[in-house]
Amino acid sequence: MKTKLTIALLSALTGGIFSEYIESFLIERNQFIAIMIVVFADALFGVARALKDREFQTNKAFKFIYMLVAFWLILAVTLSIEKGFPFVSFLSEAVMLPILLFQVISILKNANLLGLINSKTVAKILANIDTHKEKRTTINNISEYE
Repeated sequence: MKTKLTIALLSALTGGIFSEYIESFLIERNQFIAIMIVVFADALFGVARALKDREFQTNKAFKFIYMLVAFWLILAVTLSIEKGFPFVSFLSEAVMLPILLFQVISILKNANLLGLINSKTVAKILANIDTHKEKRTTINNISEYE
């Protein structure tokens, strides 16, 4: 009788805790969907490129599953922190934006290698990214010497 009561109390407690988190994840479902779309698109273009180059490897093809789970876990952790500390409401965007940006750059690179996007367009995009990166590095180096 005592173990049944303990199990019932633990189940109710666990259900209450998880329902809070599931609700907050459902509210932010668009972020989870965005990550899924970007990871799937990158995987699709990567597999297409590997098939074109005849370098397909199954272990590399399924790497996107690990990436998707890892990115979702990172987002879940940052959303949990945001829920506990409302003053860091920017955290999920600050953490996930660079990850998504690198995924989009990978998509552009693979699409370029497949011949779907011409090289000038990709070169211009990457040059603009590099320009902003160089400006940031220059500003950081100047502020170090002041």
